[in-house]
Amino acid sequence: MDDGRHYADPEEKYDVAVVGAHLASNLLAAVLARQGLRVLVVDTESDATAPAGETTVPYTAEVFFTLARRFDIPEIAAFGLTCDLPDRVRRTSGAKRSLSFLYHRPGKAQDPRQTVQFNVPGEHSEWHMFRPDVDEYALQVARTYGARVVRHRRRLTDVSPLPGGDGVSVTTADGLRYRARYLVDSIGMDSPIIARLGGPDPVANLRSRSRVLTTHLAGVQRFEDRVPLSGYPRASPWSAGTISHLFAGGWLQVAHFDNHADAGTARTSVVLSVDPDVFGDLPKDPESAFRGLIDRFPQLRDTFSAAVAVRPWTADDVWQRTVDRTVGNRHFLFERSASRNDLFLSRDVTMAAELVYALAPVLIEAARTDDWSPERFAAVAGFQAELIGFNDRIIAAARIATRDFELWNAFSRVWLLWSMLAALSLKSARNQALRSGDWTPTHRLAEGAHWFALPYGLPELLEQTFAWTEEVREGRLTPAAAAGRVWRALDDAPFTPPLYGFADPEDRFYHFTLARRLRTLAWTKTVAPAEFRTMLTRENLTNVPPPAVH
Repeated sequence: MDDGRHYADPEEKYDVAVVGAHLASNLLAAVLARQGLRVLVVDTESDATAPAGETTVPYTAEVFFTLARRFDIPEIAAFGLTCDLPDRVRRTSGAKRSLSFLYHRPGKAQDPRQTVQFNVPGEHSEWHMFRPDVDEYALQVARTYGARVVRHRRRLTDVSPLPGGDGVSVTTADGLRYRARYLVDSIGMDSPIIARLGGPDPVANLRSRSRVLTTHLAGVQRFEDRVPLSGYPRASPWSAGTISHLFAGGWLQVAHFDNHADAGTARTSVVLSVDPDVFGDLPKDPESAFRGLIDRFPQLRDTFSAAVAVRPWTADDVWQRTVDRTVGNRHFLFERSASRNDLFLSRDVTMAAELVYALAPVLIEAARTDDWSPERFAAVAGFQAELIGFNDRIIAAARIATRDFELWNAFSRVWLLWSMLAALSLKSARNQALRSGDWTPTHRLAEGAHWFALPYGLPELLEQTFAWTEEVREGRLTPAAAAGRVWRALDDAPFTPPLYGFADPEDRFYHFTLARRLRTLAWTKTVAPAEFRTMLTRENLTNVPPPAVH
C-alpha cells in the first residue's frame, strides 16, 4: 500500500517546481533531485499532445552521457545507449542506423544520384523515440531520485507568486496549491506566465518560418519496398534509420518505430515542414495538405497510399515561436516555453539535453545559496537564446539548401562534420573533466551556442556556410556557386578528417569502415591539428574500450 511518501505534499515548500512533464523537464527534475534539492513536478495539459523531437544523432548521445557522468545518474546514459533502456521503452521506439536524404522533384521518380546517406557507426545506438513512453520513463527516473509528483497526476491550472515574493504557488485541477522557492516553466507556448507577458511572438528575431504538420501513421510502406535498393548500390535500407525526403522549399521526415526485431508497434512518425510562402496553395486541413503535397511526388504517394493516422494531426501555419523575456522574479521559461522551433536534424531532442545541462548547475547553486535573483540566471538565459538562434540558423540554411540538390549535398557535409566533431570534442572535454574534477570547460555559457571547445576553424566554417546560403536567399549567389564555395572550404579545412570524402560531391554514401578508421588514426598521428590527438583516439576510432579511470 502506498503511504504517500512519493507524492507531493501541499504543506511542504519545495526548492524548485518544474511544470510540464516531458523529456527535458523530467531529466532536469532528476538531476536536481539527485543533487539533493526538493523538487516538485506537475503535469500540464499539453505534455502528451505537443509535437516533440523523436530522433537523435551521435552528438545527442554525448550530451546524455555528459549529463549522466557529471550528475551521477547512470539512467540518463541509457538515453544515448539504448540497449540499457527498459524493454518497454525499446519495444515501442525505433532504431536509427542511418540518416538518409533523398531529393525529389515534382512528377518525377527520385534520382539515385540525388541521394546522401550517412550510416551510423555500429558503436552508436541512435534511435527514434516514442515520446509517450520515453517521457514517462524520464519521469520515473526523476521519481527514483526523489522528485515528487502530484497524487493522481492532477494537472496544473495556474501559477502565481507567493505573497512577499519569496516563491511561487502552483495550483492543480483538484484545487490544491503547492509552494516552491522557484519555478521552471516548461509548459510550452500555452504557459500562463507567457500569456501574462502578452503571448509568444511568432518568428521574432528568427530567420526560419515553417508550416509544420505531424502525426503517427499506420500502414506506411517502407520506401525500399517501393523503390528497390538495387538502384542505390551503396545504400542500406532507408527504413532502418531516419529518412528525410527533400524537395525545394521543404522536407518530409519519416521515422519508423517498427524497424527492429523487438518492435511492439507498427507506427511511423511523419513530420512535414514546408516554407509557407512556397506552399501557400496547400489546403488548411492538415491531412488534406499532407496528401496534397505527397501527390506531387509519385513514389511518396505510393509509399503512403494505405497509411492512416493513429493520432490526431498537429499543425500550425507558422510553427516558430519565441519569448523575449525568459527570466523573471522566481521563474525561468525553459526549453519549449522559450521557443518552438522546427524538429529537423534531431535538433529538438539535442537542444533539450543541452539546456538541461546548462540550467541544472545554476539551479543547484541558487538553492544552496538561497539566491534566486534574476541576475543569477541571466547567463543561462543568454545561452538559451544563443542556442535557439543557432538552431534557427541551421534550419534556415537547410531550407535554402533544398532549392538545389548540389547545394544540399554540400550543406549536409558541413552539418555532418560539425555534428561528428562536436560529439568527439564533447567526449574529449568530458573525459578531461572526469580526470581533473573541473567541469568548467563544459559549461562555457558566455561563449554562445558552442559551450565547449570545438576544433579551431569549425565555428567559422559554420558561419561562412550560413552566410553563403543567405546570399542565395537574397539572390546574390547562385546555388551552384554557393555549393562550389562550400566544397572548396571543406577541402581546405585542416580539421576535415579523411574518414569520408567530405569535399567530394560524388562520395554520397558514408560507411564508417575499419579501413577508414585506421586511415583517420594515421592522419591523427601525422598531419592533423594537435587538438585531434585527444579527440580521435584509438579507442574512439576503433571502438576499443578505454582503460578504467580511477
